[in-house]
Amino acid sequence: MAVDYAKSIGYTGQFYIEPKPREPSTHQYDSDSAACLNFLREYDLLDHFKLNIETNHATLAGHTMEHELEVAMNADALGVDRC
Repeated sequence: MAVDYAKSIGYTGQFYIEPKPREPSTHQYDSDSAACLNFLREYDLLDHFKLNIETNHATLAGHTMEHELEVAMNADALGVDRC
């Protein structure tokens, strides 16, 4: 929905999604990097989103920060702030 609207108004910026385990519930599509990537692939959104990885969320997901970063980097989906 957001991607379709962005296209309709000519927005060319980057969208980000942040893996957050157990927020707001225990079962969700964005619990870790791999789950986010699979969701984005399933709905053909991978070209439109990058992942915003946070250390505490990686830990809550039962992973290390390095693991989450590696998963995102291997999929060319690591968000990078270019301010």
